[in-house]
Amino acid sequence: MLLLHVSDTHLGCSKPGKHRERELDFYEAFNEAVEIALKEHVDTVIHTGDFFDEPKPAPQAYYYAYKALEKLRNSGVEVLVIAGQHDQPKTSQLPPLKLLHEIGMIKLLAQDKPETHVIKLRSGEIGIAAIPYISPVMASSALSSVRVPDARKRILMAHLLLKELNMPNAHASLAELRPENYSYIALGDYHIKYETVYKGVKVVYPGSIEALNVLEAGYDRYVALVDLSSDEASVSWIKLSSPRKWIIKEVNDGNELIQVLQELVSKKFLKPPILYIKAKPGLSAFDVENARSVLNRLVNERKVLMYRITREEEEKKGGEGEISIAEGYAETRLPALDQVVMNVFKDQRLAELVLTLIRSSSDENAIRIIVEQTLNDEELLKKMKSLVK
Repeated sequence: MLLLHVSDTHLGCSKPGKHRERELDFYEAFNEAVEIALKEHVDTVIHTGDFFDEPKPAPQAYYYAYKALEKLRNSGVEVLVIAGQHDQPKTSQLPPLKLLHEIGMIKLLAQDKPETHVIKLRSGEIGIAAIPYISPVMASSALSSVRVPDARKRILMAHLLLKELNMPNAHASLAELRPENYSYIALGDYHIKYETVYKGVKVVYPGSIEALNVLEAGYDRYVALVDLSSDEASVSWIKLSSPRKWIIKEVNDGNELIQVLQELVSKKFLKPPILYIKAKPGLSAFDVENARSVLNRLVNERKVLMYRITREEEEKKGGEGEISIAEGYAETRLPALDQVVMNVFKDQRLAELVLTLIRSSSDENAIRIIVEQTLNDEELLKKMKSLVK
């Protein structure tokens, strides 16, 4: 039995900078994960939460999710998903994963409370204890109520932070997960690849498929290929090639900054990288201003997607942080149709809705998702009514 463990895909995310090309990066990385699943002929893809970046995804997030998931469905690969906090609406709004579940693109195993399932796959049965995101204060009682599935192969899927990670707002310790009852522990919520063994059982966070901020940017992105053929799970890590590269440098003065920029000019990247400069006290405002024209030229020539220069902020009220002293972004180059629609509607969300409908015109299920999502979005409906008037 072979499965692909994916997590924290955050479809619809455009961080940093809410940039259109950054949003496309997340769709591309998700599609790469799907292609890996097909190439490896897995029985199932398990997704441990934060499928979308927000509980009210834009139409294009549904569109790209649907097109990727359709490949798995057509190949007979089950996609088993639990909800992360980003997939859980704070109101009575329809959960976004529910739509994908209803049209058979995924099996939503747990939305807001733990559930236990026995799933029939091509190579046999698998039992899954599924734990969606639950607040840390409720985690202990929720974990104690989880029923171990009645199956020979058993997996615990959970969206939570382990106390062993030494992070704030952690949910539970490894011991509280009771790993001895399972063949494999599949976790989500931590965005960095992490693997350990507890009482002979593999415990894995595959991490997010793209870096959401500079703190995550120094790590490669992976999916975990898990073989459950024997009594002990075997994990192989597959590195994703599509994530955008971040270049993070500390510079002491203007000469070092210029040297960094000269190195960028001579290098070639699959995608224009994100440049993040940490300024030391020796880098003056005059140095930054002198480099700004070069930085903007790199952006315009698409040597860099975006740049940010920050300086450490002095302690204020007991806290530390950074302040931005220079930023720049590449303008997204829209294809002809996209530009025409944007010019007509004068609103990005309306234009994206129309474009998504156009591109999905031959697919009834995709259109159904988009329509249902639109009907649940009051802000978008107001814009549409205003346009009709």
